[in-house]
Amino acid sequence: MLDQNDIKVLLRKATDYVKGDGHAYCRWFYRNQSHGYFDEIRKSDGVMNRILKDNTGDPGSPINGNISGLFFSAAVRYNSTSGDPIPFSPFGPVRLLVPAIELLAKAPKIYFADFYCMPCSDNHYVTLVMTSPGSKTDEFCAEHLVELEIHNNPFIFKDKSGTLQVTTAKKLYVEMYYTEDLDIKPYLKRGLLKDCETVGQGHSTPGGIPKTELCPFCSI
Repeated sequence: MLDQNDIKVLLRKATDYVKGDGHAYCRWFYRNQSHGYFDEIRKSDGVMNRILKDNTGDPGSPINGNISGLFFSAAVRYNSTSGDPIPFSPFGPVRLLVPAIELLAKAPKIYFADFYCMPCSDNHYVTLVMTSPGSKTDEFCAEHLVELEIHNNPFIFKDKSGTLQVTTAKKLYVEMYYTEDLDIKPYLKRGLLKDCETVGQGHSTPGGIPKTELCPFCSI
């Protein structure tokens, strides 16, 4: 398992990767899944329950198999000035939009966890873990990951006006791993469940996909 020094090396590599690139207003954190996934939630109690972290990313990541959560994307549409999300997804044809500031209020602590790329793709991904202060997951992350300051990090941050910004580095996707269950009924009432175009296989891979082993940008 990677230790904190390894995570710091990955953080430096990720920071170097986005250095000099711009940023854009981040309005939404959004999660794509199948119709069946959201249908089951609506039929039950309307709560999206955490899922144990799979092996996507670095195989030695300390969060793999140790914490549970829900992945949300923070990426914004190219050249958007209003925080519009990317209009397609490889993870499913239904998208839940959650105001980013609202989700941060529920889990305000942010930890850097991973920087990786996938085989047969030149896209890179940064994984940031969101925790509730004092939770068991927060204690685990404090011991194994690197905490980021919300006003001073290159990936997702609040500017001087308090507006949330996300990096627009080319072919880099910031993924937020929210580590609490989420009641989605308020978002359903607000009409924030949308159909979405899919790309690639159109769904996640069970068990996850390990990172590319020999990448000049993200391998350690």
